[in-house]
Amino acid sequence: MPEVLRPEGLKKRLETLPGLAAARAALAAAGVGSAWLVGGAVRDAARGVLRPAGDLDLDLALPGDGRDAARRIAATLGGSAFPLDEEQGAWRVVAGEPATVDVVPLRAATVEEDLAGRDLTVNAVAWELFGDGAVLDPLGGLADLARGRARLCSPGVLEADPVRVLRVYRFAATLALELPPEVVVAVAAAAEALPRMPRERVRDELFATLDSGRGAWALGAMADHGVLAQLVPGFDAWKGFDQGEYHRYDLAEHALRTVATAEELAWHPGRFPFLAPAEPLAEHLSEPLEAGVTRRALLLWVALLHDVAKPATVRPDGDRLRFLGHEVQGGQEVYRLLRGLRLGGRTARAGQRLVAAHLRLFQLAQQEPPTPRARLRYLKDLRREVPEALLLALADEWATGPERPAWPRVSVTAGQMLTQYWQRRHAAPVAPLLRGRDLLALGLAPGPRVGAILRAVEAQERLGRVGDRAQALELARALVAEAG
Repeated sequence: MPEVLRPEGLKKRLETLPGLAAARAALAAAGVGSAWLVGGAVRDAARGVLRPAGDLDLDLALPGDGRDAARRIAATLGGSAFPLDEEQGAWRVVAGEPATVDVVPLRAATVEEDLAGRDLTVNAVAWELFGDGAVLDPLGGLADLARGRARLCSPGVLEADPVRVLRVYRFAATLALELPPEVVVAVAAAAEALPRMPRERVRDELFATLDSGRGAWALGAMADHGVLAQLVPGFDAWKGFDQGEYHRYDLAEHALRTVATAEELAWHPGRFPFLAPAEPLAEHLSEPLEAGVTRRALLLWVALLHDVAKPATVRPDGDRLRFLGHEVQGGQEVYRLLRGLRLGGRTARAGQRLVAAHLRLFQLAQQEPPTPRARLRYLKDLRREVPEALLLALADEWATGPERPAWPRVSVTAGQMLTQYWQRRHAAPVAPLLRGRDLLALGLAPGPRVGAILRAVEAQERLGRVGDRAQALELARALVAEAG
């Protein structure tokens, strides 16, 4: 655990925060005589984490409405102010240094009572901006931070706002905090209300946790504590679900292991030589798809959900189990789940593409070798999600069990496809092997069957069974003859 500063040392470090002097002066000019710095800036400073000005957020708590103070701070810092919650009097200032300043009214008569109503003690430390400049730590949050222990500020704080359940896991992940039994009991009880909470707040906490570097640990803990079942409908039915002889683990265990492997691949690509060069991959995965949602975080959530349609598509075939179409149906379900979290259409469609294509790398790897057309079709269909799709397929194979028989071929093919993706990012689109006029020349009458046969030929091309125009025409002739 990192060394945590005592109050006197913490005060000296806090005085060096960018933009703090200007914010304090603006508060004084606005007639504010009492204000406290709370939240992440205090906690980070205690741990010795110094963020650059462009990535620094200051949370200020003060008596009364924060509107006038926020506007004055915005004018002083050359930023802009807007309401976060007008009913509660909470305002945000967006500026260059620091990046943001949130001004929030005290939620109790005194700052000590306000701190007691927060979630974890490590978040209940404040620094007085005026007067003696005292560090307030009434609940022992600094000691808990030093020991790596999550402790609730008071009984009932999670029931008062069940979204705090997810904050517990986020802070436990980011700060490497142990969850003692009493906290586990509390989060399990409060989690039952999560489905009724505002989806935007659930989304923000969930994706911040996924992008913490310990998202797989957090999801595993949520699964153990009954919380994940409140976020993923039907998750409890995954436990004990037989996936057939190719898989060593049940569906729930396989999903969580897929997340863990995807996280390892995404955060440490340099450990896997076939993913070289690692730098462009890391940069790509850090790209935000929308506010608060990176490609990396979406990959982890999709890795958990990639087989969501298996229970609905399972069919016995002799002594085997088959899940025909589970990837396509699963992509549709993932799209609905992502939209249900109020994610934008672009992000939801990206998640759908990843799930719908998660078997295709395996299919490419079975070809000897993959045809150029099949590779180009993969790049065309997956678009900007090619890197994530490759990592998802790799993680899926690794998480089948200790044997993972296809791993050597899949990893080699993934490396080749990733290289080709970097080389062809700005290449021209892949022209189709056949067009409608080709089918009309074969004697097929105009109508819906033209499109159906073109789609059938394209599907066989994706599987690598059709590699050039001659093979496509041969298949089309057979389908046209079958259609009469």
